[in-house]
Amino acid sequence: MWSLVCGTTPCMICGSGEIERALLKYLGVERNEVTKDGLFSVGEMECMQGCCVNAPMIAVADYTNGSEGYTYNYYVGFCRVLFDLPD
Repeated sequence: MWSLVCGTTPCMICGSGEIERALLKYLGVERNEVTKDGLFSVGEMECMQGCCVNAPMIAVADYTNGSEGYTYNYYVGFCRVLFDLPD
C-alpha cells in the first residue's frame, strides 16, 4: 500500500508534513522505504490536480494485486493505520 502525501504549500500549511511524519513513525520506515513485510510505503507527491481546497491530501494506491487491487480489507487496513495515530 503506497501512501503519497502532498508536499505543496497549501497541504504543508494544513499539516501534511505532520501526517507524513506520523505515518513514517508508525510504520517504522523512512520516506520511500518499504516496510519489512513489503506492504506499506510512504512518499511525497506534488500537487494532486487542484485539490488544495481539501488540504491536506493523501493519495493511496495498492499494487499488491495489480492496478485493480483495491479491496474492502485494503481500506480497513489503511484506516487502522490512520486512526491509530496519536492526536
